[in-house]
Amino acid sequence: MTAPSTNDVIDTVLGLDRFPDLQALREQRAKLKHLSQTSYQAALRPADPRNFSYALRAALAARMAALWKSQELSAHFRALLEREEEGAALVSVADPGNSTEVADPCLRAILAHVDLVTLSPKEATRANVEKLLAAGLDDRDIVTLAGLIAFVNYQVLVVAGLKMLRDN
Repeated sequence: MTAPSTNDVIDTVLGLDRFPDLQALREQRAKLKHLSQTSYQAALRPADPRNFSYALRAALAARMAALWKSQELSAHFRALLEREEEGAALVSVADPGNSTEVADPCLRAILAHVDLVTLSPKEATRANVEKLLAAGLDDRDIVTLAGLIAFVNYQVLVVAGLKMLRDN
């Protein structure tokens, strides 16, 4: 496992080093900034990735960012994916348009769930979780997936809000 990053991903993807007012604003909430980066590490680079490799995590994160049309985060997660040893095999996962081309039924179920919870979270029901169980995920895998989905969607919203402040 690589050492945790000391860089703040949100600051980096938005180029906030060129915007001291926004950096100062973020520093007013230094604890939240720190916790967001710590959550990033936990979601994308945990000590034990178990059944969700670092490459798969990056591909799913890139997919969610693409669904939100967050170019900055999508590019960040794609670059993360490209650095992973098995990243080339998962590049198609990062593209929301490739859901039907995925042969693995477990991965197809994961992608359907990621897309549903990202785009229409109110429509997600216990039946959707049952589909993940039927596809072979266990409870711990489902919690891992839920955490990744929750974090990336949170990060996308924070980036969108800061981007509006930066650009206006």
